[in-house]
Amino acid sequence: MLTSLVFTLTTDAPITFPPHLGRASRAAFLRLIAETDADLAEQLHAPDQRRPFTCSNLWGLKRQGRSLALAPGSSSFLRYTGLTAQVSEHLRRWADDPPAHIEMDGHPLAVKSATLDPEENDWAGQTTYETLGARYLLPGDSPSRYAEITFVAPTAFRSGGKTLPMPLPDLVYGGLVDKWNDFAPVALAEEARRFGEECLAISRYRLSTRAISTKGSAIQIGFVGRCQYTALNRDRYWLSVIQLLTDYAFYAGVGYRTTAGMGQVRRHTNR
Repeated sequence: MLTSLVFTLTTDAPITFPPHLGRASRAAFLRLIAETDADLAEQLHAPDQRRPFTCSNLWGLKRQGRSLALAPGSSSFLRYTGLTAQVSEHLRRWADDPPAHIEMDGHPLAVKSATLDPEENDWAGQTTYETLGARYLLPGDSPSRYAEITFVAPTAFRSGGKTLPMPLPDLVYGGLVDKWNDFAPVALAEEARRFGEECLAISRYRLSTRAISTKGSAIQIGFVGRCQYTALNRDRYWLSVIQLLTDYAFYAGVGYRTTAGMGQVRRHTNR
């Protein structure tokens, strides 16, 4: 099961937040999990693992100098995704029976609503690995050579011991292959990584850098914007895998620190 839950939050009093709340968002997520499953919360918090969830920054706040402000009665949004049945079950439960409040950076925010329905919020959704696989890997029309991703939250990669704020095809799709193979019931062939590295090219992009504050007041450089990839090889199977992973990115996130507000992405469509 793959899930994307969106909370709509509000407050009765004005609140000023720091500009990046990714760590606070993750802390809130783990607190909610711990209320009913302390063992799972501990597992998800353990270091040196690929984590089966993502956490967004708090969206919808207004910039106020170097801070973000939430006015009384206005709404903000918090998004969590689950990449395994165990995590997704908690998100589905919160959608049916939301908590009354979520604490962010020491401030309790009232929960107005929680949804998995993309008709209510287009960042919400739910599907399965099997459904995604069937959409692209079963016989059918030839898939497109093009895939375009919108990077909504600052995104960056760790490569060769350095931080790289650039959506190179092998980093984007290689990371998605790793996540898919860690959590999906059926793994993709490792050649998928080589196809992304050798047979995908960036054909156009509109990107800009963003600096965010992280732990200890350190500055993290990421990028936001859109990037289109074009396959130089028209092999139907590998084109299908690339389209599959492009849809998967909506749930899995891209790059690193996806559990702390970074790497929130979606397929770009001309809607």
